Amino acid sequence: MLRFWQYYLHMIRFISILVLYFTEMRIKFLYFLFLLAVWLSLPCAVFSQAIKFDYYQGLIYLKVVVNDKDTALFLMDTGANASAIDNTLADKLKLEVTKKDTVEGMAGKMLTEMVVLDKIGIGKAYVNSLSVTKQDLSHMIAPGNKKVSGILGTDVLKHFTITLDFPKHEIVFLKIKLRPNNAGLRYLPFEMDNGIPRIKVTINGTVTTYLRYDSGASLASTSKLYINVPGDIYKKLKAADSTLKPHEYLTATGIGGDLKLPVVTIKTLKNDNGNIDAKNVEMIVQPGQGYFARPDAVGFFSNNLLEKFGHVAIDISSGFMILGSGTL
Repeated sequence: MLRFWQYYLHMIRFISILVLYFTEMRIKFLYFLFLLAVWLSLPCAVFSQAIKFDYYQGLIYLKVVVNDKDTALFLMDTGANASAIDNTLADKLKLEVTKKDTVEGMAGKMLTEMVVLDKIGIGKAYVNSLSVTKQDLSHMIAPGNKKVSGILGTDVLKHFTITLDFPKHEIVFLKIKLRPNNAGLRYLPFEMDNGIPRIKVTINGTVTTYLRYDSGASLASTSKLYINVPGDIYKKLKAADSTLKPHEYLTATGIGGDLKLPVVTIKTLKNDNGNIDAKNVEMIVQPGQGYFARPDAVGFFSNNLLEKFGHVAIDISSGFMILGSGTL
């Protein structure tokens, strides 16, 4: 009897190992198919190396080399059309101020100085002669005890196709363009709004609007899907469905101070080609302050949405994202 139970336990362990192995192999195979599909969509198969990134509070942090001298932690922010460098690092590099400009944030505006970086590098990828804002970034959240020394905006990202592997926390910068229609891929078209990508969506089947992709918008890890919209979009939705109302409030910190943001559950969120098709989405309503005081203001989504697909390829200059095998 003892031998039988020993045999039984060994079989259970063996089967468990097989399940884990084939599960892992399936994940690796799906990622291989994703990379193959991206490869087929590219005019040439020239790849850079995969770079590890820190993923914290839904934000992507990369090691960046500035002027071939200092390696610093930068936040990848598709919601910023201009990159930035922290005052401390800019002073250390003795960067001269070229002019002053105004930066508009979620909760207000501030005056900032502009400096020029001779070169900014991420792995083998680099951009020369880049004009960036000089700011105090000491308030920004960062993983562990690290300090954010810069923001990597779309003025850098537009020079590359980037692939994001959210499970592995890896990013690749490719000096090539996507051609999504050639490989029958699941793709997400977008247009540029003042240097920031945005997609067209319909909420609850009644209100059509745009959502920017803002990878600099922080959100704690959650299985729920969140989007952000201006107050007038909420008013239109409420006019079509009077039962809509906030079920909680979140606190957000931005340029100008803290904000209390109502959260409303919407029934559906869809885009034109059907590759965004989600139900029971949490919608954060932004007050009419800062950028959202503008009549042309639109909402946004963050990495909270893209991470659900597992793997994503983004070509800002071509206006396409390729989505992995995950679902919303």
